[in-house]
Amino acid sequence: MEKGIIKNVSIEDFKTNENFVNYVDDDFMVINSLENVPYSNGTVRLNCFLLISCLEGSIQLDMNDKTYQLQKDDLIFGLPSVIISHTMLSPQHKISIIGFSTQFLQRVFKMGKNEWNTATYLRNNPIKHVEGNKYIIFRYYEDLIMTKINSEPHPYHRESMKYIFSSILCEIIAIVTKEVPKDETENKNETKQHEYIFRRFIEKLSKDNGMHRSVSYYADALFYTPKYLSKVIKDACGKNPSTLINEYTMEHIKYQLRNSDKSIKEIAEEFNFPNQSFFGKYVKAHLGVSPQQYRDEKEK
Repeated sequence: MEKGIIKNVSIEDFKTNENFVNYVDDDFMVINSLENVPYSNGTVRLNCFLLISCLEGSIQLDMNDKTYQLQKDDLIFGLPSVIISHTMLSPQHKISIIGFSTQFLQRVFKMGKNEWNTATYLRNNPIKHVEGNKYIIFRYYEDLIMTKINSEPHPYHRESMKYIFSSILCEIIAIVTKEVPKDETENKNETKQHEYIFRRFIEKLSKDNGMHRSVSYYADALFYTPKYLSKVIKDACGKNPSTLINEYTMEHIKYQLRNSDKSIKEIAEEFNFPNQSFFGKYVKAHLGVSPQQYRDEKEK
């Protein structure tokens, strides 16, 4: 794959390669090998939610430009919009991956402040150890899923699988949520309408890839005033929408500066900056260094 190119990967990509997939439908998939997985040797952005489990050996991968190493019985969470690259597997490794579509996540979880805090916690602490602690339930569900996959199909097979996948997802997220530090400023009176608006904002922000950086753009797209949208987002997650927009944008810019062969000018144009000077000021305001300095530091 060409350097700097990021491929989006969703459950649909696995449906077209069913020969190496243990199970796949519109919302879920299970695989036990990375061989022949779409773009596994390149850089991918997840348009799905993955639970990647190391059963034997070790796995090393970069997630949003941070390097993580999994040993036997480690589990790593790959959230939607996360960028994965530089995947390396030890000899005689064994791996298990369970995937969920973003549409399924949206049906199960309504994105409010608690869910946002859990997602943020997982982005910063994506690895959990399974064997011998509270995450051992994950192994039980893995065994149950494989038993169902290998059993003879019946008229209710699809429904049965749906409930098993729903259960494992809810159990795991419930365990993680208990680990999240309590936010004493949590707003107990958060309305369902605010949660709905916040969820739509995050969905649109995740798909934008850093191309638009004004609150007014998202307010117009969601049919709200910038002032009202700012209040809702602040109430929902404790951050201003401009802060979230800049965080998402900088993740994409940092990746391009670190991994792309494109010039600074080309990257500035790709992100719709009016000129290279404006792009340089934007990057320095958020990273403390110029785009070229950041690129040079990463190449040392």
